[in-house]
Amino acid sequence: MRWAVAGYGDVVRRRVLPALRALGEEPVYVWGRDAGRAARTAAEEGVPAGGDDPGRLTAADAVYVATPVAGHVPVALHAVRAGCHVLVEKPLAGALGGGGALAEAAAAAGLCAGVAYYRRLGPAARQLREALTAGAPARVRLTFCAPFDPAPDDPKHWRTDPAVAGGGVLADAGSHRLDLLLSVLGPPVRVGARFGLRFPAGAERRAHVTLGWASGTSAECRFAWAGGSERDRIEVASGGRFLTLDPLDAGLAPEPHAPLIADFTAAVREGRAPACPVADAVLVDDVMTTACWAARFRNA
Repeated sequence: MRWAVAGYGDVVRRRVLPALRALGEEPVYVWGRDAGRAARTAAEEGVPAGGDDPGRLTAADAVYVATPVAGHVPVALHAVRAGCHVLVEKPLAGALGGGGALAEAAAAAGLCAGVAYYRRLGPAARQLREALTAGAPARVRLTFCAPFDPAPDDPKHWRTDPAVAGGGVLADAGSHRLDLLLSVLGPPVRVGARFGLRFPAGAERRAHVTLGWASGTSAECRFAWAGGSERDRIEVASGGRFLTLDPLDAGLAPEPHAPLIADFTAAVREGRAPACPVADAVLVDDVMTTACWAARFRNA
């Protein structure tokens, strides 16, 4: 397929474009609001053209949307309405919302629309499914901690502004891990949260989220952008059986965007849903939005 890429950041350069080429796909255009930067990225990465022309963005068969989060739904909606399949970086919209409109538009047009929750394709997803569908209620403890404190001139600084990033550590790192749980357990019936330590722009650096399901299964999730040792771990206790995934990404493909895009292109050919359909990603957004409201209420 012919692909356009919306965005010119690190994910595009290090992961998306190399994955497209490795799979024999054809990247034809790099789009961005900064036409000069998009053109430079295209030239440096060997893509035929780049700029801010929305017509050229949607002249491809598929669009990979890797803008800052606030642009995900608007750009993807534009692409779908022009008849393009879309694969969107995570989170779909975070606490900004609006993803439901994209799911409806893609379904109405008969187009493939997915979100880059690539951990669904790794061994952790299979192991969690086996542990969480054994029949007995489960207790889940999920812990993520990694340093992240970008300077104002750092290209990643936008992630500290919830109006652009859709949240803080919960939307950025937590979304991947919540998706793993929700893909197995479905919508929770209870969501609680408290946030702590914020960047000057308002994004939370710590988030403690509790989830409960009608089955009796519960999850305690702690996400932090903080110094010290890095942690990425899930523990499950169910019916006297225990599962620990530490680190969570053990066995994940070294370049996880390659299997993600391979699955998406296969889904287009076969007329099926991709690994993570947009509707599933909307559920992740909904849970994060509820958590944000719960944290505000707690702090009121």
